[in-house]
Amino acid sequence: MAEIRTTIYSRELQKLVFPDNSFYKKSIGETGVADKTEQVEKPVQIPISKAKEGKPDSLPLSVETSTDSKKTYNTTLIYCKPLLIDSQSELLVNYNKRQSKMEQQAAEINTKVAAYTMAHWAPTKDANILKTSGTARASNIMGFTSQRKAVTKEDLLKVLNLIMRMGVSSMGGNWYGMVTADMYTDLLSIPEFVDYYKTGNESRLKEGIIGRILGVDIFQRSTEEGHCGLLYNGKTPLSGDAEVKDSLLSGALFWNEKMVCRAEGRLRTVINENAPGYLGGTIIESFTRYGADIIRDDQKGVIALLEDKA
Repeated sequence: MAEIRTTIYSRELQKLVFPDNSFYKKSIGETGVADKTEQVEKPVQIPISKAKEGKPDSLPLSVETSTDSKKTYNTTLIYCKPLLIDSQSELLVNYNKRQSKMEQQAAEINTKVAAYTMAHWAPTKDANILKTSGTARASNIMGFTSQRKAVTKEDLLKVLNLIMRMGVSSMGGNWYGMVTADMYTDLLSIPEFVDYYKTGNESRLKEGIIGRILGVDIFQRSTEEGHCGLLYNGKTPLSGDAEVKDSLLSGALFWNEKMVCRAEGRLRTVINENAPGYLGGTIIESFTRYGADIIRDDQKGVIALLEDKA
C-alpha cells in the first residue's frame, strides 16, 4: 500500500516557493484566502467631499453617505507535473535526489508566480505607461533584434514626477522598481545613481534590493530570455513567460506596495512513496493557488517604463 506524506515536505517547500526576499512580497498580502475561493475581494476607499472653511450657510449640514467600493481579482492554480524518482536512482546517486527535485519544483513554481505577478501588476492605462528616450543600444533580451532606447536621468525624473502626481503617499508604503539587466547597466552610467554595493548597506541587499534612486528601491531579476518579466504587446501586458518576439516591448515596473496585492495559497506537496506500478519509486507533486492585482481601478500606484524601439 502506498504511503502518502504531505506535512513535512509542504513546510519545506513553502519556504522555497515564497521566500522573504521575493519582490512580490512588497505588496498587500492575503495569505491563505486563495485556498478557499477562486476570487478575492478587497475593499477600496472612494473619495469623500473636500473639507470646507468658514461659517456654513445653514444648519444642519447636509449629510454625505460614504460607501466604499470593492475590487475583485482571481486566483489560479499553479503546479508542476508530478516527478518520479525511481528507487534505484535514489540508491545509486551520492546526493539527496528527493530534496534536489523538490528544490527544482519550488524554483519552477516561484518563477511562474513571478511571471503571473508582473503581468497582473502591469498597468494598461496610457498615462501610466512611459517610454525610454535615450540613445539607441543593442538589447540583450533573446528574441529582440531591433535596438532599444536606453534609460536616461530624464526618464527617471518623469517616473518620479508621475509618482508625485499620483498622490498615493498618504496611503503610506514604499515605492519599488523592477528593472531588466540592460536597464540596470544603463542606470549605473548615471552619476546620481548610488547603489548599495558602494554604500555597504547589506540589509537591503539581503532583501534582493540592489540599489535606490529617487526614493525608489530597485530590484533586478532576469528570465532565461533576459527581461525581468514585464512584456507588452502594444499596450497589453503579457504573461512574464510569454514567447518573446521583436514586436514586443519590455522594460521596468514601478509600484507602491500599498497599491498592489497578492493572495498566496498554501503550498501543498504530496509525496507518494513506493507508488504502485513504479517499482518502489517515489512520486512528488506540488501545487498552490495564487492571485495578484492592482488595487485601484484608476491604477494609481503602478507605472511601466518601457524600452522604446530606436
